[in-house]
Amino acid sequence: MQKKTCLYLIILSLFAATSEVRSADYTPGKFHNFSHAEDTVSKRDYQYSVYVPTDYSPEKSYPVVFYLHGGGRGRFHPDQGKRNMVSDRLKDNKRTTDAGYSRNVPDFIGYILISPVKPVAKWNATVFKRLLVHVKSKVSINENRVYVTGFSMGGQGTWIVACGNDGSYKIAAMMPLGAWGCRQVKRGATPQTCKTLKTAVWNLHCPKDPISKISEQLPLFQSHLDLGGYGRFTMIPGWGHISRPRENDHAFFSMRMAWMLSQTYDTPFNYVLKVNDGKIVKVASGKRPFTGDTSGYGFYEPGTVVNITAPESKGDKPFVKWASDQGEFAEATSRSTSFTTPAGDVTISAIYGKQPFRLNVVGGKANPAAPKPGEVVTVSATTNKFFYWRTDSKLVDIPLPSARSFRFAMPSGDVTLTAQEK
Repeated sequence: MQKKTCLYLIILSLFAATSEVRSADYTPGKFHNFSHAEDTVSKRDYQYSVYVPTDYSPEKSYPVVFYLHGGGRGRFHPDQGKRNMVSDRLKDNKRTTDAGYSRNVPDFIGYILISPVKPVAKWNATVFKRLLVHVKSKVSINENRVYVTGFSMGGQGTWIVACGNDGSYKIAAMMPLGAWGCRQVKRGATPQTCKTLKTAVWNLHCPKDPISKISEQLPLFQSHLDLGGYGRFTMIPGWGHISRPRENDHAFFSMRMAWMLSQTYDTPFNYVLKVNDGKIVKVASGKRPFTGDTSGYGFYEPGTVVNITAPESKGDKPFVKWASDQGEFAEATSRSTSFTTPAGDVTISAIYGKQPFRLNVVGGKANPAAPKPGEVVTVSATTNKFFYWRTDSKLVDIPLPSARSFRFAMPSGDVTLTAQEK
């Protein structure tokens, strides 16, 4: 009897020890490290920190965001991996921060953030694969909602782990920031060999970056599009390598993160819907809808039906109609109506009054040349040295600024578009 009791106590103590180890793998609402020094990760693999939401439950599966750091002096301890723009916004554990959360998404659960570290060298797809396996052994993740982003060398790494995928993992969306050395990335040259076609891509790059050259980044991104992929490109204002959009960057960051989190692998892409002078009330029908926290934007599969509304007037001008260059309104002349989303990014505008607004195109031409509010206009560059389109107007969204021509519905406001030269 004594032997049985002792054996039982030994088994119980072993089970308790195992439970303690497992519980130490993460602390909800805090960062936890896996390091070489503590022998919690192999020395041939990336060290990393993991952040799980405060209300994390192993019974659920969570989206996971990987942030790949840049070069510089390299990083040798997981604590150094937390120095990134995503972790800085997760520290307060609030659901209404600008880290991509939204109060307008039913049953929204937070995401797990993984911040790996390594010395200065290229990120490696094979090591990333092992990292993902290690992460899955520690926390519960949704393998169809894996996202990768990173800056500079980490931006290049984002492309490397996507293009170097051997089929053992899935990347639903990626966001390269100021990606360095993109001509070194090995990519597929045909739709059959390209590994990023099921991955949504939002590329951000400063055209005047002297270190991460946009001349290397654009061909890589364009190849992704030409082979059938979906993506957006944002030209970051500024002059240097670490440039960021200064004005309203918090809100812009939230939108980018929300866009990434809205994507699920091997399903139709969730395209951008932006609303000028109105808001999204609710989603009437559609799968996996993601309405932004401000209700002024959302991300939806093609064919999703959203209910929208606009104020009765703007200043002293009454509401006239809704306008867009694609998609379909149930009743365009009604302030409160529904809109069926197209297969592409789109901006819809509430049009007020019949007053003329001016479209000024520098280095290009518009057809029609003087569009009325609500009228669809095509803008084309005429300069031989065309580089990309830029505008200070918040009423016009240009998903692909390097395209020589694009369309939009003239909003109720003046718009200036400039064909930036090389």
